[in-house]
Amino acid sequence: MTPSQLRSKHRVLRLARKSLLCIVVSLCGACASNSGYTTTATSLYRVETLVSGGPLHGAKGITFGPDSYLYVCSVYAQSIYRVNVQTGAVTVAVGPPHGTSDDVAFAPDGSMAWSALPDGEIRARQPGGEPYVLADKLPLINPLGYTADGRLFAAQIGIDRFLEIDVSGTEKPRLVARGIGHLNSFQITADDQLYGPLAGLEQLAQIDLASGDITVIADSSGMLSAVSLNSTGQIYAVGWISGELLRFDIDADTGVGTAVLVAQLEPPLDNLAIDADDMIYVSQPATGTIVKVDPASGAQTTVVPGNLGIPGGLAITMHKGRETLIVADDFGFRHVDTQTGEVYATIDLTEFMDPLAATAAAVNADVIVLSDVSRARVYMVDRTTNQTVHKWKNIDTPYGLVLTASGEPIVAEYASGTLIQLSTTDRTSRQIIATGLDGPVGLAWAGPDALYVSETRSGAITRIDINTGAKVLVTGGLDRPEGLTVLADGHLTVVEVGARRVIEIDPDHGTRVVLADALPVGAVTPLHPAPVHTPSGIAAGSDGSLYVSSDEDHSILRLVR
Repeated sequence: MTPSQLRSKHRVLRLARKSLLCIVVSLCGACASNSGYTTTATSLYRVETLVSGGPLHGAKGITFGPDSYLYVCSVYAQSIYRVNVQTGAVTVAVGPPHGTSDDVAFAPDGSMAWSALPDGEIRARQPGGEPYVLADKLPLINPLGYTADGRLFAAQIGIDRFLEIDVSGTEKPRLVARGIGHLNSFQITADDQLYGPLAGLEQLAQIDLASGDITVIADSSGMLSAVSLNSTGQIYAVGWISGELLRFDIDADTGVGTAVLVAQLEPPLDNLAIDADDMIYVSQPATGTIVKVDPASGAQTTVVPGNLGIPGGLAITMHKGRETLIVADDFGFRHVDTQTGEVYATIDLTEFMDPLAATAAAVNADVIVLSDVSRARVYMVDRTTNQTVHKWKNIDTPYGLVLTASGEPIVAEYASGTLIQLSTTDRTSRQIIATGLDGPVGLAWAGPDALYVSETRSGAITRIDINTGAKVLVTGGLDRPEGLTVLADGHLTVVEVGARRVIEIDPDHGTRVVLADALPVGAVTPLHPAPVHTPSGIAAGSDGSLYVSSDEDHSILRLVR
């Protein structure tokens, strides 16, 4: 809603709603005052699920363990999940913070090792033991795998180094090779032959671990992200960008592999694993989904469902004549139809860089603006071309966003406690709107010349004059307020994450009412500053419904009056 709309729209509704609020508060026990006394009126809204989530907070590397369960890695949940592929039941094998993982492998003795990519560590756990750091100071450590005699190999895909890791933890990793083409997730056979994708060269290769010789099996095969072999030695691979599950048929005379399409899935595809019956399982990180594929027929079955990665900030708009939510998400952003719950993307989710992740969102008729707290940047996407047209770097912990009437972003910089206006004509410009805020996260217009901001650390909602920077306390004493939006009558709704609820605030009096509680919000996300992590967003629909993002079960909730 624009600043001008906030000033003029529904003045009569505002008076009526204010009277209703006083009645509700009185019925609940006493009329609230500026003391911040909170009443409960949970019958005002019912909670529905618009977009269902899933139990996997991202799905990266996968492999079958000696117990025949599928182990699934998650960087953002700092966990390794254990999946019963027969029932789809998910439990946590290694929880946070030790379980931060991008790939996982099992040794012949049942020991488990995994790559904690953000921390540059390989961690391990012996059967029945506790997690420990096996090797450290390994930036961009990613795929890893054991040989039949228990040796451990790993690759730093961005640095393009291939290493042998001392499993005793007493010696430094041994450099096996460098500059071979960015080896990604691989499998090692019983005769010490490694099969894996050289993602930088778009090749499938075989590496003899004894000699170090590299043999290209297939060239121009696209960006393969993982390779695995079935019980007969048949090679399968998944394409990150293409979404293809491929089988490679090897010519017995030439040794050259020919790619055969087994199944087309929704990209990006991160990894695959093959069970004892040669059924293939594929991880889809953008949705947190595990899909089973029959290699004979190509038939697909969803084992663990999902829709979104890590939904954060929300903004509401019209798209192709329908009311639509813009959802800031781990993989860029998504559109959600508010009537049907359909989730779709207008950008390429397989892109590694631009855009990749988003934390909060703002939108007008022409552009979508997103903050990315993990990469300290703000970027603007043209809604017609879906191309990034502006990018502002070195914004320290950017969270909430609004757009001015002229289309300039204002961003809440959490770490410095500052509101900053950015410029589309001078990307080096940083106009300070306000300072001295205590963990600003959510932003919403309070009129043409003022903003509401949620201060998560202090638990306050504050009104800021954008011309003078003057601050007025609206209400305090909240438990980690994050996303907020302004209703048609001028009241605020806020996601009070620490209390796991949505509240409504009358900004004139500071009174507040609980609209819905026991909500699935407040998950921990590494690389995002505590205690906020991924901010829970909220937006108001044209029919009065409220939409809330859940970072715990990765859903979008609809609160209906």
